[in-house]
Amino acid sequence: MGLFTKEELRRYAEKFLCGLYGQTGGSLDRSAKSLDIYIKNISYGAYERPQYGYQATQAILTELKDQGLVQTWNFDQEVRLTSSGLDKCRDMCK
Repeated sequence: MGLFTKEELRRYAEKFLCGLYGQTGGSLDRSAKSLDIYIKNISYGAYERPQYGYQATQAILTELKDQGLVQTWNFDQEVRLTSSGLDKCRDMCK
């Protein structure tokens, strides 16, 4: 079994996506640090267990990249929305 159930992964991916949308102001040209998005929007306890935060962030990023909603670079440390991700955020994130 993975780190999250399918339902948890879906829910956390949505929170992550909305956090990214908020932090970048919905701009396709702005990026954010992926672990910061995870900590601010999903788990405040990640600093206590940094490896868990890193693994959780990787699982969420993999899900979002597979859906074509985000792009990453710099070993997944930087993340930004794709146009599909922006469209989803406009509908989902209030």
